[in-house]
Amino acid sequence: MSKAIIPFETFTETAGVEHTDFINSLHEHLVNANCKAEIKEAASGYVVSYIHIPTKRTVINYVFRKKGLMLRIYADNVPHYMEILETFPNTMKDLIKKSGSCKRLRSPDDCNARCLMGFDFILDGERQQKCRNGAFMFFLDDETKPYVNILVLREMQLRN
Repeated sequence: MSKAIIPFETFTETAGVEHTDFINSLHEHLVNANCKAEIKEAASGYVVSYIHIPTKRTVINYVFRKKGLMLRIYADNVPHYMEILETFPNTMKDLIKKSGSCKRLRSPDDCNARCLMGFDFILDGERQQKCRNGAFMFFLDDETKPYVNILVLREMQLRN
């Protein structure tokens, strides 16, 4: 039995009108930057992943939660643009700082061998070694959208 293909419009409608312009704009940029979107059903809505075709690595995921729509960014190149993080509001910086540490960065044998290593960067003068699955995961709202957009666009510049 094959899985049903979920139209992109179904995802954007489910995300809500307040996110439509942001989602469509980022979608256009990512598709033009050689990414493909994969939409899968999940318990709380959909998980939408953008995969960079040449590297087969995920760039972002949209994830639905009870509190709203979240965006997870896999900022593989963050050491090359750490200064961007310094422009983030303190609420976003605090989320990054409170996210889980990367066990593989601290001791490679402490995590699953198939787990990709997390991110090692400086934020507010302090070294951060964060798990790639939670380091850059933000609820989308009027405050966060401009900052996550900048982060994704910069990441894509370095991937292409």
